[in-house]
Amino acid sequence: SGYEEPRIISEALSYGAAGFIPKSARKSDLAAAIRSVMDGAIYVPETYEIQAPDADSVDRADMVQRLARLTPQQLRVLQMLRQGMLNKQIAYELQVGETTVKAHVSEILRKLNVYSRTQAVIEVSKLDNAELFRDQAGF
Repeated sequence: SGYEEPRIISEALSYGAAGFIPKSARKSDLAAAIRSVMDGAIYVPETYEIQAPDADSVDRADMVQRLARLTPQQLRVLQMLRQGMLNKQIAYELQVGETTVKAHVSEILRKLNVYSRTQAVIEVSKLDNAELFRDQAGF
């Protein structure tokens, strides 16, 4: 990575990275990092002190993992919920039945482990759009 800030390294590790190699690393560091990760260890630059992740980064990483379980259509529905759209409006936009939208909303709530669409929107709003729609086609 071109970044070497401890916060970014911590976030990468909290999202499941097996290591973090800055662009400034020497060739010998790169080889050591690869060996380390291949042996099942976590590699970080020598200058980085591994710290226990704070609760906020753990919560964010957990929510990102839950979001990864949503289908592309469920992510579209979630985005429309964030825009304050009603089920009927979502159904019209996606050209599906309102019952289908309700089924998507139910699955979104289950997968995100929340109890209401409002709670889903609040939890997801804590993330930025890059985290929310990373690796999803159409966003």
